Amino acid sequence: MERGIYFDAWYKNNHCYHPSLPMRSMQMIEDLEKYKGTILVWSALGGGSISLPYLEHEAFGEVDPRLRFYGFMNDSEFIAECNKRGIKVFAIVFEVQGWEFPAVIDDKGNFKELNVMRSEGGHDWYGLREFSNGKHDKVFNKTLRDYFPEGLYNSAGDEVTDLWAEVAAVDYNGTPVHAQWVEVVGHKAICYQTCRNNPVWRKYLKKIIEIQIDAGAPGIQLDEAELPITSLRRGGCFCRDCRRQFTEYLKELRAKGELSSEYDDIDLDSFDYGEYLKSRNIKFPSDEKGVPLFREYYEFQLRAVKKYFTELVDHAKEYGRRKYGKEILVSGNFFNLMPVYYPIENTVDIVITEMEKTLFKQPYWYRYVAGYSGDKPVIVVENPYGGIIPELLSQLDKGKAYDLYRIFLLEAAAYGCNMAVPYGGWMGNTIKDAFYPPRDVTKEVQTFLANNERLFAKTSGSGVAVLYSWKSYYWTEATKASTGNVEGSDESILFFTPTDIDDPKTTRLPFWETIKALSDEQVIYDVKVLADGEMRADEFKLADLDGVNLLVLPDCHDLTANQAEVILDYAKSGRKLFVYGRIGENIEELRERLAAYENVIFCPNPDDKQKATAMFKQEFSRVYDDMWLVRTDNRNVGIQLHQNRECKAVHLINYSYNKERDAILDIPSIEVEFNLRLGDVKLHTLDGRDVRFDRFDENGRTRLVLKDMPLYTVIEFN
Repeated sequence: MERGIYFDAWYKNNHCYHPSLPMRSMQMIEDLEKYKGTILVWSALGGGSISLPYLEHEAFGEVDPRLRFYGFMNDSEFIAECNKRGIKVFAIVFEVQGWEFPAVIDDKGNFKELNVMRSEGGHDWYGLREFSNGKHDKVFNKTLRDYFPEGLYNSAGDEVTDLWAEVAAVDYNGTPVHAQWVEVVGHKAICYQTCRNNPVWRKYLKKIIEIQIDAGAPGIQLDEAELPITSLRRGGCFCRDCRRQFTEYLKELRAKGELSSEYDDIDLDSFDYGEYLKSRNIKFPSDEKGVPLFREYYEFQLRAVKKYFTELVDHAKEYGRRKYGKEILVSGNFFNLMPVYYPIENTVDIVITEMEKTLFKQPYWYRYVAGYSGDKPVIVVENPYGGIIPELLSQLDKGKAYDLYRIFLLEAAAYGCNMAVPYGGWMGNTIKDAFYPPRDVTKEVQTFLANNERLFAKTSGSGVAVLYSWKSYYWTEATKASTGNVEGSDESILFFTPTDIDDPKTTRLPFWETIKALSDEQVIYDVKVLADGEMRADEFKLADLDGVNLLVLPDCHDLTANQAEVILDYAKSGRKLFVYGRIGENIEELRERLAAYENVIFCPNPDDKQKATAMFKQEFSRVYDDMWLVRTDNRNVGIQLHQNRECKAVHLINYSYNKERDAILDIPSIEVEFNLRLGDVKLHTLDGRDVRFDRFDENGRTRLVLKDMPLYTVIEFN
């Protein structure tokens, strides 16, 4: 198990200023060792989106003696200290950010003020623009041509003298799209979203990566891996390269006969998508009249994301091998693991995800993440927007909510993932603070995880699997109607709940409705993701279903021919197949062929969300009644089965929170029943205390009755 640290290390009681992270120190190294960290994410060398000389200063610059006095060092020295200890630093490439900062610079090239301004008079600027036009070369005594001897030229053949404007993602009026989530409110710094479809920006990003590897970073993390789709909801991107490349994509579709005949009158030799929309007075990305070619545009950008993300991954790996003879690890910020990232998941070594709604009691999301990431380690970090984090931090700062914080870290591990410890974690662009949790509590949980790695696994061995069909869901998820609402609770943030999945006003997503319903009923399952065969190779095979005795297909209406054959072979094996809603409507007579097998169960999926979920639960419980492996008589616990080569274990999370005592109260008695007879049994707890239990073996089953179960208990068995 990798144990991640969300290592922004921003200052307590100060704003979190992107993209340059605070200097690192030996005290931080000491903390990382205490926290048993193995991977640092969002952790070092972020200043490349200000300028390359600024990044080099972060990496190799001289450190003031007053800072040396307290153990501070530059980033290359920090990385070296981490490397000595086997801690993998993932240097962060803020690839969607292009910055300009207010600055006061004297005649000798010294920063007198930067970002945080003291004086009330005028100021200059420092960022990508000044790096490219050479205005402040004295600051670091470096010029653009020290990095690009031939200069930088765009796809039109023009020399770039304003890098900031050149690489910006823009709407169809040419207005730059801001990365507003990192622009600190009330400050003057400006961040444009950038466009990776622009070859100038890719060339610049590759130089950032090279400097980071030169600084000793064993890993590279590409933030906002989906750009420029990032800019879509704010009207982007219509830069020169997006418009040109989209036109070429439409030409390819027309040549293959895949462009709708309704667009036959378009002259693609002179076509400009931005002008096309403006001439029809159509708002982008949404208009009540509809947006012509929107799906084609999204499909184009989806392919561009894969093409150019992969290009950067390949460059990092090739550079590491060529110059240093070592394998560089690469990851990206895959945010909430939406479908856009799945075509590039197989290019990375580790999956890093930023949980969109950071809330307790979302086992279904963790099970999806565990399946989405396959055999790879997965690191989850919290998101300060729209969830529990601001309130949790406020309580922790007051010496409260320690048990809730324990659950915050343990939940992810219980369901097959890893929640990174926030170390000066990001608190957004309005809250003047950084997330530093209590050190002793963090050390307690991390030590437990490190000492008990063999008890954790991504797979459950439950015999139940749910398929996510990428072809069936990617477009619906990209265009879904959602509210993002969270239902609060006066009792505790522990009981805050996202409402989108159950809300009748939001888009139907039967996969998500299914896994949430299963988790609500404490059903233990694994998730397997099916590729589409084009954006990602379809490698699905019957062997992937070894050990699966109940396979659930929620509205998998679009399948590859290979997937249909595997599902048919599974049905032929006699194991139970649960078809919820549509199944492979693009495959001739698939439903009819499956219906020939008695072990195939068909469950209707009516349009009404509540009726559909109720129908699913009723039909599934009938099928599952004799197939469960472990269950409990207490609905206020989280339960998950883990199976790996070393052991089998059931993990139990106690949610019995008492607001007055600000603590998770022991459960006086809880029954855990196994649908098999166990051999030896051993219990493990977070705090190391012994838990008494009575054991009953009868009718081929084992029933354990635990007494005074604490916050977290693991039942190891064979």
